Amino acid sequence: MNNDEYYDIDSILAEHSKIPCIFLHDIDASVNLSGDGNEIAANSRVELPFWMAKVLAQYRLPNGENLVTIELPRAYGTRVRNSLDASPTSIDFRQVSPYFYQFGTKLYDLIIDDQLPATLEKAFKARLKEIMNISLTGSTNVGQDFLQKLDETEKELFKAGQESTAELRKWRHRRRQQLKPVSLGHRISSQSSIS
Repeated sequence: MNNDEYYDIDSILAEHSKIPCIFLHDIDASVNLSGDGNEIAANSRVELPFWMAKVLAQYRLPNGENLVTIELPRAYGTRVRNSLDASPTSIDFRQVSPYFYQFGTKLYDLIIDDQLPATLEKAFKARLKEIMNISLTGSTNVGQDFLQKLDETEKELFKAGQESTAELRKWRHRRRQQLKPVSLGHRISSQSSIS
């Protein structure tokens, strides 16, 4: 976690997402961090929070071997990618991964997958158009089904779009701050009557 993300609750929650790991060596029960007091056998598949999996994946044993390997989470697997290719706006990111983009970008350095960045970018661009269209129209009825499927990043963008639209409307319909035209004819006639 970067220093600028240290107090960011969304970053903390994204790093708490579970990720599948395969232990390459036996783990004694006293070292098992899951707290269940069981040994972990070599080649066991365990889902761990990302923050823990990242540290374990980067750790090297004295002989230079890795302790665990990390697999791509289901939220970024073939099934979800095929669905995103078919119709990006139909995916319910709330169900798939509430922090789909934020967690996905954290996977870049940890998992070798050349297609992941392109998948995230393509999904983001396609869904952003729909999010902005709905937020700028100001209609709460239009796209309600789609709005229920947003991840946390998309929700923030939707709120920003709505706030921007509301501020623009306020500015357009301002009453007190509107400039009022000055009648120069009235001023000239009142000054000529004084002289």
